[in-house]
Amino acid sequence: MTKAFHIRSDWREGDVERIVDLHRRGYEQEGGHHYGADFLDHVRHTVEEADIPSHPASRVWFAEMDGETVGCAAVVDRGDAGQLRWVVLTPETRGLGIGGKLLDAAMKHAEAQDWQSIYLETTDGLEASMALYKRLGFEIEVAEDRPLWHGGGRFLQMRRPL
Repeated sequence: MTKAFHIRSDWREGDVERIVDLHRRGYEQEGGHHYGADFLDHVRHTVEEADIPSHPASRVWFAEMDGETVGCAAVVDRGDAGQLRWVVLTPETRGLGIGGKLLDAAMKHAEAQDWQSIYLETTDGLEASMALYKRLGFEIEVAEDRPLWHGGGRFLQMRRPL
């Protein structure tokens, strides 16, 4: 039996830390130095920089189950494009349809904006995420080695027209 979850899209006190904690929990199984303290500092910085409450076209969605935040996704207004950000689920909630609901809300919101496209930035090695992004119509437009939060790595930028 699938547990019930709900999605909220209002910004609340503590949401920066909720997003950081979701990334800690969501990526801890990936291991290695890639997703340690430097990664979490990078996530915190990007969330603070986006300043979601100050930009009406930017929005975040949180999935909550049994009083716990178990996933999130966001769209950040970048002028003529939106940026899909911070898509993450806790490991125990993967496969329950929560990620699909979060991404569906994000993509519907993006399609309602006056943007030409939506893009995302990621790194290689996240096969499940890549498959999901490709199913949503994102295509790789940049793939290059460059400095990342953990040192060098393969940076990927994907885009989908709206």
